Amino acid sequence: MIIKNKLQSIKAINDLGLNKFPEQLFNNDEKSKVEEFLKHYPAKYYAIRDKSKAGGIFKLKVDFDKVSEEINDYNLFTINVSSINYVDNQLLVGEIEFLSNNEVYATLTTSPQASVRDALEQPEFNIKTDIFNNALLNKIPHFNFIYNYIISHNLKDVIVEFALFNKEVGLKKEKIIIYELRTHY
Repeated sequence: MIIKNKLQSIKAINDLGLNKFPEQLFNNDEKSKVEEFLKHYPAKYYAIRDKSKAGGIFKLKVDFDKVSEEINDYNLFTINVSSINYVDNQLLVGEIEFLSNNEVYATLTTSPQASVRDALEQPEFNIKTDIFNNALLNKIPHFNFIYNYIISHNLKDVIVEFALFNKEVGLKKEKIIIYELRTHY
């Protein structure tokens, strides 16, 4: 699997049937579609992400009634139901990669209010090891659950940005949400 940009990531998540929060891609001239999305997926908070470039403007906690004014800063963006709505339920967040050669790279945090970006900036776990290093990997809460999920969905050699919750969330009502998949960007 090769994923070269954020749009290919969205397509791969959809094609693989991975769990995600309700999310839709918009252009800056689609305000009526934004309103339809908000009606269809009512929530207290939404996240807005720039999809025109890596590291773009990202707003994790936008009030329902502020979304229409907040999207003025974007050309190509997604809106999704925010993980902040589930702050009391988030167990682990960050990115992880299991390589075919059995190496593991992980940057994670158990902070319930953290986003993936927060986990990368202030990780609780920042490791490079192999899958046989049980002494280290057992320190990561729910490691086996994450490992089994990634292997069962054929996501080896893919950087997986995710969050794990203590209850079922998202469109597929699972405990894990996939935010992004990366291979070549």
